Amino acid sequence: MTRRFVIPYMSDLPLRLFTSLIEYVPGLSNYFFWNAGFGSLRNRSFTDDVTMMPLPLPKEIFDVENSVIIDGLEVIDQKNQEHNPASAPANYRFLRVRDYIEAYSTKRITPLQVCEKLIDKINQSCSEACDPPLHGMYQYNKEDIMMQAEASTSRYNQNQTLGPLDGVPVAIKDEIDVTGYETRVGTTFLNRKNPSSKDAFLVKKLREQGAIIIGKTNMHEIANGITTNNPSTYTSRNPYNTNHYCGGSSGGSACVVSSGLCPIAVGSDVGGSIRIPSSFCGIYGLKPTCGRISLTGDFPICRSMAVAGPMTACVDDLALAYYVMAGKDPEDPKTLHQPSPTLHGLYSTETLSDLKIGILTTWNKRVVDSTITSVLDTFINEFKLRGAEFIEIDIPGLEDAQSAHAITAISEYYTSMTGYTKYLHLLSLPNRASLAIFSNANVSDYIKGQQIRTRMMRNMSSLFSDVNLILTPTCAITAPPIYSRSLKYGEIDDLVFAYAIRFTRFANFIGIPAVTVPAGYNDKNLPIGLQFMAKWYDEATLLRVAKVSEEILGNKRQRPDEKYWFGDLF
Repeated sequence: MTRRFVIPYMSDLPLRLFTSLIEYVPGLSNYFFWNAGFGSLRNRSFTDDVTMMPLPLPKEIFDVENSVIIDGLEVIDQKNQEHNPASAPANYRFLRVRDYIEAYSTKRITPLQVCEKLIDKINQSCSEACDPPLHGMYQYNKEDIMMQAEASTSRYNQNQTLGPLDGVPVAIKDEIDVTGYETRVGTTFLNRKNPSSKDAFLVKKLREQGAIIIGKTNMHEIANGITTNNPSTYTSRNPYNTNHYCGGSSGGSACVVSSGLCPIAVGSDVGGSIRIPSSFCGIYGLKPTCGRISLTGDFPICRSMAVAGPMTACVDDLALAYYVMAGKDPEDPKTLHQPSPTLHGLYSTETLSDLKIGILTTWNKRVVDSTITSVLDTFINEFKLRGAEFIEIDIPGLEDAQSAHAITAISEYYTSMTGYTKYLHLLSLPNRASLAIFSNANVSDYIKGQQIRTRMMRNMSSLFSDVNLILTPTCAITAPPIYSRSLKYGEIDDLVFAYAIRFTRFANFIGIPAVTVPAGYNDKNLPIGLQFMAKWYDEATLLRVAKVSEEILGNKRQRPDEKYWFGDLF
């Protein structure tokens, strides 16, 4: 996506002036539309069919053999019987689902006691007592949390637990409906004084397994950004270094998991919004196949690329949360033709001789922090030692795909906000400027983007007959710094946005699943993530390589500094 020039970093007064000019000077927003490269497809001609939803091409290629469809919950439960929760080193240990269940089952503590402590921890994390506040949680209700905890405690006392998440705290991104909470999507105006009367489908599925929904996490306003700098709510901070961002748009979800407030949070992802914050905060994040997890009850932003998915501190919890949330929903047609989810091979980590992993070296080297390349090379060597074969690949049309993702995203973002015209002046300055620029997209731009989607899906269908996975860095940078001048009005930082989203947006555009794994740290102790992509509906292979990656990192895994660690709940 070719630019004429990169817009310089702006915040405070320059940002206010820029936004006013963009909104009121005729033709200026169109100039910046073309400058950003958003119009790069307009004068080109394509003969491909139009693909509006990136659901998989020929179905027979992606069928899952019935013989390997197993009860994923039983697989994880069986493996956890072998787990000794006291065995992990102190600097590595995050509380995991199995730790909660073990503590409840042995009567060492109750869900009620855990939630009493947890509410205090949430309060601390969002108050000046934690200087500066992390602001991972945005909305939470003490009475509602305690009511759920009492019910879970009662079930444990009666040996009638609902499932493998009973009593486990789970947080939900603020664009997904939770009964009793407003779905504000990071704004000051959406759904104000209009709390949801019904859980989103995925929230319902989590509750059915006993999860305690502890509230809503902070996010980048209208999900249009990669930092969770949000003047309309709060700016969420990275527990590993609070002078740096936690990523976005699902930044609050990454923050609460990374700081130990809960083992599972739910995010959503249009161009990397699960994987970017997971990478920046040193946790695991899964962007599933388009349509694998229902979006019923999710605010409709970028519907052809948006997915919801889990963000967790360990791979077992990632697999468990994914398995619970995945599946068909009669109210979401995209989910209806998927094969049954499976966790087949999750613990087959010793030998990887059956895996062929594609790498695009020239693409992978386009990173800003050289430590990322070093970490990537280390993991490639470790995978080779276990028998994996690495194959140099080519992805023809990759640059066109990046442009087509951009035009698809801005068109759908702009359309999603057209029903709220009288409130748009309440958005932060960066989003007001963005929407003014986005308004210059036309139908031709959008349709050509969807023709490129068809072409790229055909290309990738062929490529996945040669390789099982594609490996890249998750981001070209680690968590960027927070400047105090950006907190009041927000900021525009084109370079940081481009670096963060460079490797993630492609999976959204063609609908394939992707996972980010913690892989190391740079010299500032900021986490580094690596990304694996797989063919449509092959989340099981992604979870398997995530498990391998967890073993490779091993005791090098670190928790945030004790000041920003709130996981000592029992």
